[in-house]
Amino acid sequence: MTDFLEFYDRLRRSFPLHLTIYQNKIMDWCIEIMKKGCADDYPTTEHEGNDVLLVRVQHCDMKYCFAKAHAALKDWLMEYEGGY
Repeated sequence: MTDFLEFYDRLRRSFPLHLTIYQNKIMDWCIEIMKKGCADDYPTTEHEGNDVLLVRVQHCDMKYCFAKAHAALKDWLMEYEGGY
């Protein structure tokens, strides 16, 4: 979890993003990362309105969910930004 949050913190300084983490007693851990208002800049990615969805992962194990989010974010950056 710490590795993911440190990576995200470094990245957001030069590549603005929105991070949402949520969980409750009837729901798994969920992590979403969006780039607001950039749908036109990334036409081949998944969108929600005018926002680009970089990561949406869900899992009952917190550590596993953060690891999945970390890998998914790096995969997205490799595919659409040429690296991280």
